[in-house]
Amino acid sequence: DEIRYFLQDERLYRFALTNIISSLHMWFDYLAFRDEVKFYKGRQNLSGVSTSTVITRMMCSLIILLYLIDGGGTSWVILVSLFSSFAVEVWKVLKILQPRFTLTYPFVTIRQISSKQEHQTAEYDRIACRNLSMVLYPLVFCWSVYALKHYEYKSVYSWFISNLANAVYMFGFICLCPQLYVNYRMKSVAHLPWKVFMYKMFSTFVDDAFAWLIEMPLKHRLMTLRDDVVFLMFLVQVYLYRVDKTRSNEFGYSYQDESGKDE
Repeated sequence: DEIRYFLQDERLYRFALTNIISSLHMWFDYLAFRDEVKFYKGRQNLSGVSTSTVITRMMCSLIILLYLIDGGGTSWVILVSLFSSFAVEVWKVLKILQPRFTLTYPFVTIRQISSKQEHQTAEYDRIACRNLSMVLYPLVFCWSVYALKHYEYKSVYSWFISNLANAVYMFGFICLCPQLYVNYRMKSVAHLPWKVFMYKMFSTFVDDAFAWLIEMPLKHRLMTLRDDVVFLMFLVQVYLYRVDKTRSNEFGYSYQDESGKDE
């Protein structure tokens, strides 16, 4: 039905544009997936990886995927993209933690990696997250109570997953802002290879077009505008601050070990 709707003469141009953008979106997703897997698979020293960031991104990806499936009316391109992202996040968590099961307490052991620089960055992250959470999370809670009284949901699960999605969309903003705060405090930005940087820039533009051409909930459309604001602020910081290849970026990893820097 959706294809027949777009194949009408007055909407044929939109159908063609939608397919072009869909192809670009899937291509950039593939490039990002390939480079990220290559980074984690080929890296022996993961000292620059923020474990909590990777785990949080995995949980957020799962919640958003469940929310869009439950709500319906979302393009299959978006669902496939989100499922692929979730699968990558799960693989990254297993790669970083390397969990091992034992017959003795605590039954599960994971690899612990930390450094002095990570502790400093984590402290700035903690300060930024705490201040933002004190303002934003109460708003999410109040909205969930308001929505329960004034909106209809298919089930308790729908209400629960919808408000979890609200929290994730809000938390996505909270997750991105601490990186800006850390950059400001350290007067430096994490190193970002030009290839990855271009992927992120073009993906941002593609997501903006997707927000108006592809069927998706309003909250998911607003999320793309949120990413635009943070992305522009990051560009300003890239211009103002020098590049530091050993600091972690907003994805939780750095592109050069400190040992390599000393060499």
